[in-house]
Amino acid sequence: MEAIYTSVILGIVEGLTEFLPVSSTGHLIMATDLLHLDQEKLASFNIIIQLGAILAVVFLYHKRFRNLCDLEKLKSLKDNLDQKGLNAIHIAVAIVPTLGIGYFSRKFVKTHLFNPYVVVCSLVVVGVIMLIVEKIKPKATVITVDEITYKDAFIIGISQCFALVPGVSRSGATMLTAMMRKVDVVTAADFSFLISVPVITIATVYEFLKAYSSFNAADALQLLVGFVVSFIVALAAINGFLAVLKKLSLAPFAIYRIFAGLLYYYFRL
Repeated sequence: MEAIYTSVILGIVEGLTEFLPVSSTGHLIMATDLLHLDQEKLASFNIIIQLGAILAVVFLYHKRFRNLCDLEKLKSLKDNLDQKGLNAIHIAVAIVPTLGIGYFSRKFVKTHLFNPYVVVCSLVVVGVIMLIVEKIKPKATVITVDEITYKDAFIIGISQCFALVPGVSRSGATMLTAMMRKVDVVTAADFSFLISVPVITIATVYEFLKAYSSFNAADALQLLVGFVVSFIVALAAINGFLAVLKKLSLAPFAIYRIFAGLLYYYFRL
């Protein structure tokens, strides 16, 4: 029964934090430390709960993904790369750099950066950067994702590489970069969600294939519970996040990051 409770807790943590600018990896590292869990044993479990969170984005943005995958539109790109509106090329130029850098740096990151001290520093520093960007950001002129250019997509995509450091937050890095590119904050979140699906899916499948032998039937219920909880919580978290962004932008999340990092440092490190 304890394993199920752990699945629920970690599913909630993943669902709440995967797409918010607070770093799901950082929070999972802190959660496993607070619960005194073995991070190595939880590697395969984390793969499954990430899939639950990814599915939530696919569910909420299914019309946009269906449009991106439309075969007729994909064929038309061959003849007209300058066609208006978000297309598959925007997604490709946003994710390819991150996948390449992530692949070649993964061992170094996991060996040297996956620890609570890095998480604390990242939470606080990026929280401060968020507050600064809120003050200096230029006026938004890109109001919908269909107005994002290939150059915007590439630059925003490159910023995901910073999120390889636990505690930085992939959505946080991409949104801050997008805002400095004059993208509206809600539109920045939408684009961040859209490019997150292929990036996280590819990374998750890769990790799954590596950890395949560690899965066994005895853990099926625990994995299923974590997956379902992560999916449901992520649905609610994304909707709530977008509602907060429309009224308060990123400031509440910046303040949360700073306090969470300092509190964790004070009580645990």
